[in-house]
Amino acid sequence: MKTTSRVLHVITAFDRGGAENHLADLVRHQRETGVDVTIAFLRGRGSLAAAMRQLGVTVHHLALRFYGDPRPLWRLRRIIASGRFDLVHAHLPPAELYARLALLGTPACVLPLILSKHNDCPFHNLPGELLMERWVARRASAMIVISDAVERYMTARKVGRAPCRMATIRYGIDVAPFEQVTPDAVAVLRREWNVGSGTLVFGFVGRLVPQKSIDTLIRAFALFLGRERRDAKLVIVGDGPLMPALQRCAEEAGVAAHVVWAGFREDIPTVMRAFDVFTLTSVFEGFGLVLVEAMAARKPVIATRISAIPEVVIDGETGLLAKPRDAESIATAVAKLTDGALRARLGEAGHRRVSEHFTLDRMWQATDALYASCRGSTAGQSEAASTRLATAPTT
Repeated sequence: MKTTSRVLHVITAFDRGGAENHLADLVRHQRETGVDVTIAFLRGRGSLAAAMRQLGVTVHHLALRFYGDPRPLWRLRRIIASGRFDLVHAHLPPAELYARLALLGTPACVLPLILSKHNDCPFHNLPGELLMERWVARRASAMIVISDAVERYMTARKVGRAPCRMATIRYGIDVAPFEQVTPDAVAVLRREWNVGSGTLVFGFVGRLVPQKSIDTLIRAFALFLGRERRDAKLVIVGDGPLMPALQRCAEEAGVAAHVVWAGFREDIPTVMRAFDVFTLTSVFEGFGLVLVEAMAARKPVIATRISAIPEVVIDGETGLLAKPRDAESIATAVAKLTDGALRARLGEAGHRRVSEHFTLDRMWQATDALYASCRGSTAGQSEAASTRLATAPTT
């Protein structure tokens, strides 16, 4: 069976996020096993690109100006034409579409396409999105779904049916960086947030976008403070378009003095260790890699009972699950985790769960096997096609 030696990854953006961090971990493994990797991303700062280039990865910024912009398509076609790739792997809907268009005229038996589905949400918010998603998926040799929830979503939408194969490969992480954080580093960061040693810190890490429903978290925190009168702060790590609106929400809820806007940070292991409780109040999550990061740091989790989150966080065992968009339900969970013994028990159980179920080795092995399968099947198709041409009668 032919091994995959040259891979092109196409992704929408390449800044910190669940799908982007997953891709960076996958690429590190591929480079360690001798794979020649190229990454092309459509938009954003590309803050993860420098680390990839240090590994010998070629990274292209396709400079998307607006969705439908044709220039990234021509750039991507040139990259594919000159790259002699064995496989193209696309992540997230806009990148999937651009990869599919760039491969027009190149049969799957020559260059297979793998799609990674990182979320259980529509392909885009314009008319005809389902037909477009199905059209893209028909070109794929395989589709990776990162959770049972995403698999159910794609199956219900009839996306990824034969001949495309669907494989569930969950995210994995390296727990070592979370275990190597020093108490001094944690103390420095808490001082930066103006958090005392006795202050209970509830934290969030992620993009400030509607999906995360951070306004619900702020209102829940306000309910908690109004009832408990505890020395507590809510630390929000990340940036995004909703920042001004969320700051107004905190002011209107009367908790602005108890909310720390920490901005974008790269030192996530230290951030997680500086929290007492991690909170995620999303309205959908394809997986929720940030939950695994919190658990790796031995932090209990408060999250919403939605999408794939119950596959990651076991209610009452590694965290507490609440109703989505329900500030009262979330405030109740926040109050329960003022109990230090409960926090410690849930945090230790979460760390064990990560070590048992969400390792990089599991993720890498499953992805390697899928790549080999795609290359093996397409090589066979290509050989069969060549044989048919060679034995066809001449006229």
